[in-house]
Order: sequence, then C-alpha cells, then structure tokens
Amino acid sequence: MTSKKESSQKYPSDISDEEWEIVESIFEELEPYTTGRPRSSDLREILNAIFYLNKTGCPWRYLPNDFPSYKLVNYYYNKWTDNKLLENLNTALREQLREKKRPKTRSNRRDHRQPKCQGNP
Repeated sequence: MTSKKESSQKYPSDISDEEWEIVESIFEELEPYTTGRPRSSDLREILNAIFYLNKTGCPWRYLPNDFPSYKLVNYYYNKWTDNKLLENLNTALREQLREKKRPKTRSNRRDHRQPKCQGNP
C-alpha cells in the first residue's frame, strides 16, 4: 500500500499523519491487498478526497485536480460504504481519540471538592 509522507495538509479536511497511521493499519487488517497487480492509487489521497467532498458538499465532478479522478474516488467510496469499511474507520478513530483523552489513573485527577470547615462559623 502506498502512502504519502507529506506532513503538510493541503486542505483542512485532510487526514493527519497520526490519524493515517491508525487508518493504514485498519486498511491492512480489514481490506488486505493480496491479489493482482500492485495498487497504483494512493489510498490516503482517496480518503482525503472523500473527506473533502463530505466537508464541502461539492459535486463529484468538481473535485479539485490535485485529488485522484472523481471516478476512482467514487469507486472506492461505493466499495468502502458497501463493505462498511468507512464505518469501521470512523469507529476506530473515535475510540483512539477517547483513549487519548481518557485519564490514565485516578491519581491524575484533582479533588475539586471544597475543604470542610473545622471550626464553628
């Protein structure tokens, strides 16, 4: 599977490098590419195009030229929607975010209760 190692994102909807590491492992697990000739299309760019379309709401044919062709993006979108790969990607990314935000131990949390008064008021 090919992937671009560009750290700069062209569009705000592009997937980050950290997210791509997670997504790439899910792709390898859920949709291994084992037969036929090697893939010539970059799955990260296809996913970025799908995110761009989702964010902007533009028609398929108006997809900017720096993305793969809209026909190829549409093919993968339909394929991944039918086999629920996009749904699984969303679930994995959401779980990863929750793990990141979840406190590791109870000792990390501060006790925000007010101290009790010892004397008479």
